[in-house]
Amino acid sequence: MPQENNNEGRMKKTSLIITLVGIMAIAISTKTIAGPDQARQQLNNFFTKVTSLKGSFTQQVLSKKGKVIQNTTGLLYLYRPGKFRWIYKTPDPQVIVGDGKNIWLYDEDLEQVTIKPMTRSMSGAPIAILTRKQSPDAQFIVQEITTHVGGFNWFRLTPRKKTNDFNLLEIGLDKSGSIRQMNMFDKLGQKTIIRLNTKSNVPISGKMFTFTPPAGVDVIGKAR
Repeated sequence: MPQENNNEGRMKKTSLIITLVGIMAIAISTKTIAGPDQARQQLNNFFTKVTSLKGSFTQQVLSKKGKVIQNTTGLLYLYRPGKFRWIYKTPDPQVIVGDGKNIWLYDEDLEQVTIKPMTRSMSGAPIAILTRKQSPDAQFIVQEITTHVGGFNWFRLTPRKKTNDFNLLEIGLDKSGSIRQMNMFDKLGQKTIIRLNTKSNVPISGKMFTFTPPAGVDVIGKAR
């Protein structure tokens, strides 16, 4: 039973990671100073023109009552279509790799690798943003938020189809057109805040999107 509980917890965390990776794929940068219409166009560009993205992030999870229940930091690499490497450096080292067919989750503390087909893992999750270039309006109801917290232009995105991953997404763009913060609200009332420091449309080695399990670790699942 303890092992089953651990596996369930890892799968839930993997689902969140996959969701966040999918959302991260929209974060590219433009160079103009944005007014309201320009900011909306930049948001469209984030969904339709991203090719690659790499950088660092911080992630904070708040309870329904606003209490901080998790702080994490790490690195991310994305390349369309459907390839990514998401690295949690603190507090619990984990590596999640999408190679276009499979998702590999390596938990260093547990010395365990879990493999899942990407098609099944992507079902119902916004990671599909990685594999399609289309306006956000195709997947979300998009509303501009008139407040400018942090000096950002904010947009509220509500999924047109129900998802188990989140109910609502807020995206904050800085004046140069880069996405700097995302707030994700789930069905439990928890809020996940992601702050980005990234560069877009930069060269990334294909080796970043392959994964070979380290010797001696347990492997659950089979690669396609």
